[in-house]
Amino acid sequence: MAQGTTEPASPLQRARERVEALADPDGEFAVACAETGVRPPPVWGTRFPSFEAAERARDAAVAYRETLRALDPGCESYDLVVCEETESSLGFASVRETTDGRRANGLPRTRRTVTLAGEGRDEWLRVENAPVVDLVGPDALLDDEVVERQLRTMEGER
Repeated sequence: MAQGTTEPASPLQRARERVEALADPDGEFAVACAETGVRPPPVWGTRFPSFEAAERARDAAVAYRETLRALDPGCESYDLVVCEETESSLGFASVRETTDGRRANGLPRTRRTVTLAGEGRDEWLRVENAPVVDLVGPDALLDDEVVERQLRTMEGER
């Protein structure tokens, strides 16, 4: 029974309560989408004390998301995984897909989608077919010449 009610808790409420019971604000683990790094409800902004607790929270979040999709088939689907909490919760994913079109030189036309996701519930940015360049190398910011070469290379791909 849900607290303060006489009716049984809904599947959504049970999943949220399970995640809350497993949460620890000082935890070292989180649950996020494997592709985008997005942490959808009910796990957004939540940490867990152990890998095992995060796995149980992930299972509850999967049940939560499946229940939402049963109610609204348009609800976004996520491939949720357990990950280590980091100081910077910025997630990055890049996907390049071949399309049916051809470029002027006969090579297949591609579509590149880049997604950045933050720690918050609705912090994300998705860019499709726009120039996305690296500004930072392994040790330092890249100089203007390197960034310019990346942009010129991308012009040839369009």
